Amino acid sequence: MDTNSTQVRLSAIGIVALCLFAALFVRLWFLQGIDRQRFEAASESNRLRVVHEEGPRGRILDRNGRVIVDNRTTIVVALDREPLRKIGEERRQEVFADLADTLTGLGVPTKLGTVERRYEDQRYSPQEYVPIAEEVPEDVELFLAERADRFPGVVVERRTVRSYPYGSVAAQLIGYVGEINEDELARVAGDGADPPPGDAPVKEYQPGDSYGKGGVESAEESTLRAIPGRRTIEVNARGEVLGEIDRTEAVPGDDVWLSIDLDLQAHAERLLAAKIRSLRGRESGEGTLNAPQGSVVIIQPGTGQVLAMASYPSYNPSILVNGISSDLWGQLNDPNNGRPLYNWALQGTYAPGSTFKPITALAGWRAGIIGPGNEEIVDAGTYTLTDCEGAGCTFQNAGRKKLGEVDFARSMSVSSDVYYYRLAELLWNDRVRLGDTPIQDAATDFGLGVETGIALPGESPGRMPTPANRRAAYESNPEVYLTGDWFTGDNVITSIGQGDVLVTPLQLAEVYATIATGGVRYRPQVISKVTRPLDPAEPPGQAGNYEVVRTVEPEETGRVELPEDFYLKLLAGLLGVTQDPDGTANGSWEASPTAWAMGGKTGTAQVAGKADSALFAGWGPVAAGVQPEYVVSVVIPEAGFGGDVAAPLAFRILAPASDGTLPAACPVAAAGQCREAEAQAARASLGDVGSGGPG
Repeated sequence: MDTNSTQVRLSAIGIVALCLFAALFVRLWFLQGIDRQRFEAASESNRLRVVHEEGPRGRILDRNGRVIVDNRTTIVVALDREPLRKIGEERRQEVFADLADTLTGLGVPTKLGTVERRYEDQRYSPQEYVPIAEEVPEDVELFLAERADRFPGVVVERRTVRSYPYGSVAAQLIGYVGEINEDELARVAGDGADPPPGDAPVKEYQPGDSYGKGGVESAEESTLRAIPGRRTIEVNARGEVLGEIDRTEAVPGDDVWLSIDLDLQAHAERLLAAKIRSLRGRESGEGTLNAPQGSVVIIQPGTGQVLAMASYPSYNPSILVNGISSDLWGQLNDPNNGRPLYNWALQGTYAPGSTFKPITALAGWRAGIIGPGNEEIVDAGTYTLTDCEGAGCTFQNAGRKKLGEVDFARSMSVSSDVYYYRLAELLWNDRVRLGDTPIQDAATDFGLGVETGIALPGESPGRMPTPANRRAAYESNPEVYLTGDWFTGDNVITSIGQGDVLVTPLQLAEVYATIATGGVRYRPQVISKVTRPLDPAEPPGQAGNYEVVRTVEPEETGRVELPEDFYLKLLAGLLGVTQDPDGTANGSWEASPTAWAMGGKTGTAQVAGKADSALFAGWGPVAAGVQPEYVVSVVIPEAGFGGDVAAPLAFRILAPASDGTLPAACPVAAAGQCREAEAQAARASLGDVGSGGPG
């Protein structure tokens, strides 16, 4: 009995031991066989690190190949966190304090807290250098290099940053470059981002990388950004760098050529700034002129290429190269400073005033209210709505000026408001036949009320009021609006570009470019082509030193039907604005004549509680069989009459462009050469000659 029990117990123990050994052997076989590749990959991953390295961005050139935005090398003091981790916290704090004191003493103010925060910044990978001070002088570089033992983990490297040979020229148009934020990083990492076309390489981003902010820098980010380099290094178990295993050099970004003419852009900016400065503080019949901002847009009709886009006030993008303080950021976005970061040419919206009248005229012609043999009225200076009583029923010309017998063409030249008041009332009274929106329909044909589609961020669509959207606005917010109804008076003020009508200066230029081409609309373009340099050491715009990657062709976006009889009379009226002795811009044009005749329209938009906004839009040359070259729009709010302010500025800008005497843009290195040109612009602005009327 005892012998059998012992044998049974020994057999059970043997079976258990055999099972345990079998399980152990199976696990060893699994680890050494099946799971071997996974552990080898993990081991290799722990041994190797990949360091991301940005390359130089592509440059931005004008239409003639002159560099507007370039790259330069800056000296940066940074932390290499790997050796700093090894020296212990006490010694590390000593190094940080010594570094902050040393940099401050050498003229690079640096706070200890800044160094500490950067060291702990988790946005940077463990092997990535963390910048502490940028734009340091060479003597700081030399000082730290000679004392490497005193500053373990402190490195001095040279990085590529943006430079601006022409300073603030085209600042809002080109945008600027800043550190990528979390939202941008998520977007380029695939959260809603489009994949690169064809076989184009993926341009990876890491925290701390540069990213285009606004303007062309943002719109062409994928083009301008370099293909990042990669450096593979070997580290030990403690994270110490043992050596470099592999390196892939960064590939510079492609160069972007703008449609902008640098000389014309600089000239327009200089004269716009001088004009606004000359206006501020002046007294007018409507009160003090403030002119908080202004813009000029010049387009090449027939292609849509933007030749100049000036916005005032401006700023120098070089101040944003190495980041920006919250105080400076606030100043650049402060409404009291005119918001220098805004591109008022495409973000600002304004009542177009009388520059809108060709659209109302087209609506009237289409409806048959005006036409051959039915164009003339007597303008007595005021217009009273039929079947209407009270002070609100009468509308007037500026100053109640009586213009006498006025036909369609003359109504444009002398800017008869009464002509369009009557037309607007007749259109509204005949709405059963014409519908509620014949004026708005004509405006839509010209592209108003929606973005133009220019390849720049932040464009405003403007606003085109209709009875339907008035009703919708009231129903959604009845406490804000007195009524949701649309009255005859609403049609009247809409007909002269007042009320709720808002356009951008770019849209206004597009309207007149469409008129100049006989009704063909083109999408405005700011990019002409993209190139890749063949020899980076040579000028990027030098003929034969680049290959074309992409060209931007003119893009037709629509056509406006302009009957021949209507178009000929419209041209005559708009030509009369500058050429007829009674034209609202005749005096201004004669004071600064272009080499060829121009057509156009002045505008003066009233704004409650503020001085009038001054506008002008036009083009030239205007002659049979001659291709128009320039379309210009000028908008300066709170500035006075369009004929006295905006029109003379437009002519002075285009006069040297028309006869080939356009002054060259001054680079920063030769800024002194521009002082006389600026003084001349200021004197000319003070001596403007106007028509004495609002336009």
